[in-house]
Amino acid sequence: PINGLVHGPSQFIEGLEAGTQSLARGVFVGVVRGAANVTEVVNTNLAGLTADDEFIDERKAHQRMLTDAMSRGETNRTMSDSLYLAGASVARGVKSGAVGIWEQPTLYASKHGPVGFVKGVGKALVGAIVKPVVGVGDAAVLVMNHVSDATSDKQIIPKIPKRLRRALPRAALDKPYLVKLLPFDDKAAKAQKIVTGGESVDDVYVGHVNTPSHLIIASDQCLWAIDKNTRDPSCVSWEEISHFGMQENDRMKITVFSQTGLRSYVYEVNDSSQFACLYKLLAMQAEKMGNSASNLLEFDSSPLHGGLENIAKYNIPGIKARQVTHVFGSCNSHRKRLHNSIKDEVDVIEQCFARVKNIGSDSSTFFQIMDEEAWNLVNSWGLVFSGLSSRRCIAASIINGTGMEIQIKSTKLVEGGSPCYSIPSKEYDPVQGVLRPGGAIIFFGWGVVPNLLQAGNVFMSIETNAFMTELSDHKSRDTYAEAMSGYQIGFLEKSYDESGWWAKYWLLVRRV
Repeated sequence: PINGLVHGPSQFIEGLEAGTQSLARGVFVGVVRGAANVTEVVNTNLAGLTADDEFIDERKAHQRMLTDAMSRGETNRTMSDSLYLAGASVARGVKSGAVGIWEQPTLYASKHGPVGFVKGVGKALVGAIVKPVVGVGDAAVLVMNHVSDATSDKQIIPKIPKRLRRALPRAALDKPYLVKLLPFDDKAAKAQKIVTGGESVDDVYVGHVNTPSHLIIASDQCLWAIDKNTRDPSCVSWEEISHFGMQENDRMKITVFSQTGLRSYVYEVNDSSQFACLYKLLAMQAEKMGNSASNLLEFDSSPLHGGLENIAKYNIPGIKARQVTHVFGSCNSHRKRLHNSIKDEVDVIEQCFARVKNIGSDSSTFFQIMDEEAWNLVNSWGLVFSGLSSRRCIAASIINGTGMEIQIKSTKLVEGGSPCYSIPSKEYDPVQGVLRPGGAIIFFGWGVVPNLLQAGNVFMSIETNAFMTELSDHKSRDTYAEAMSGYQIGFLEKSYDESGWWAKYWLLVRRV
């Protein structure tokens, strides 16, 4: 109105009209945007109440996609587009809530037993109520934002960086806060985005190597291998890796633990310089690997180098017969019915003990039979204790490849609900408590039924004159094996149930 008054009465009337419209538009837009912002805050808090990480991550990813598309001008939504997205938000919330009703109790019961079932039911009921509400709230925010943007005479664009965050590779493992300040590298920035999940995952980028067939990325927690042809990502934690080593023609072999034994993956590199970069990247995290650097270097200097997957082809002191080819853990997928003579846990232990005590390394199938017996313990245990009576268990087995006697000093469950049972081969002397050369022994224990006071976990401790080890019923950094002076020890198998009900280990002890 003031600008119009300078020019004349008619312009003053026009200015007054325009000013009134602008005021009304500004008040309306402010109220709608304020309501949208408040609704968004409430929705975020409600989504957190569901305690469903998958639902929360999916919601965040969808919001980031919309915001990113709008900021770069990749979309110009109409009202019908906004209504479609709003309907999709409602449908996503209702679907997630409905699926959770039967999925959450089953998932939690498989991991935590009866207590987990109760938690799963509670989580499912909360999700069934809250998730649809979150979906409706997100739909309302989408519609209100569209109305405010369409009404406003100014386009508000979210401020999003035009390029990805700079990746700062770690300079050394022992100095986690020491990084290399390098010029911006788009490939490194994209590798960092993969590791951090677009800043939604609590992990740190360490470095990457671009091999001919794969993009290898190392983070603080995991190793990634992305196939360049299929774009399929493979990700394993450092604790799931057994060891790594050089193969012929500058190829890198990485061996990982799986539910069915050790598996090796070979990656070709362009030249010796790229191999050195990949080796350095892996060596920075070697201490976290299952057969860590202290044991790995000793294995590398022994005939077992590169052959942990099939130790039968090597001459192990004390093993009397040439063993048939066998990968420890390869029998883990074999499911057998429970024998009619087995009624309880006592029958499981006694029948296994009766069979194993007559087995010796003079048999060519010694390794294979002992591994099958260890798995039979785990499999039978899951059949004896199932449903609401389920209990976790550990089967840990040792092979004496030292050529000398091993004194078993102590075996116990630091956490659990049973004694630590010993099931040895015929090379064991029960009077002296020693395992003679070439012998093997299975240690078995289990936990209590999970309840409101106890999770029912199992943690086993074994101490001998050659080594000491502590083993968990799930993947854990607390699991380790340490050799005494003059000995070396390594894991031939570290297998875990996906639902967390059992763990199975095989270790080989040797002289240096």
